[in-house]
Amino acid sequence: MRARRLFIVFAGFAALLAIPSVATANTHTFWRSSATNQQWVDPIAHTAGLSVLSVPNIGCNAVDNHGYCTAGLYPTRRGAHWIWEAAETDPANNTSDYGPVIFVRRIDVPNSLGPVHGKLQITADNAYHVWINGVDVGQGADWTVIDTWSVPANTLQPGPNWMVIEVTNFAGPMSAFENPAALLYKLKVTYTT
Repeated sequence: MRARRLFIVFAGFAALLAIPSVATANTHTFWRSSATNQQWVDPIAHTAGLSVLSVPNIGCNAVDNHGYCTAGLYPTRRGAHWIWEAAETDPANNTSDYGPVIFVRRIDVPNSLGPVHGKLQITADNAYHVWINGVDVGQGADWTVIDTWSVPANTLQPGPNWMVIEVTNFAGPMSAFENPAALLYKLKVTYTT
């Protein structure tokens, strides 16, 4: 009888050890934000390069010694920086829409036990449209508002993921200095190991 009870207790512990425990899972979060050296492509001009940081303009009238916008009309997000393909809107293109300029960002997600979740905060001067792995995440056209989008379920996967952002500046009669084109975003990625 005692041997049987010990066997049942031992079998119960063995069964518990064989079942993965939710309590042992760890949730991890990382951020990807707009910053220098992000790849861009200008399909109209047939050019490509790496993004630059903000310079003083009507939206960003104070820049620190690292080139980061520290004051002005542009909304901000901690850890994210306003970027564009050049320091200013190209005066030669300043009588019509400037763009689109395509920004591409690779997001590497470690192996995950469950779904990978994403939340994107984004705005652009003037308009943006964003996709992740070909899935439409959102679009907006008000540079004074930072939009928040939940990345659709099953869009982010372990391994390499690609975020593509198309940005257009509605140029107009102002000088390039007064009418900059810019992009700001911050992507939060959460996964479980």
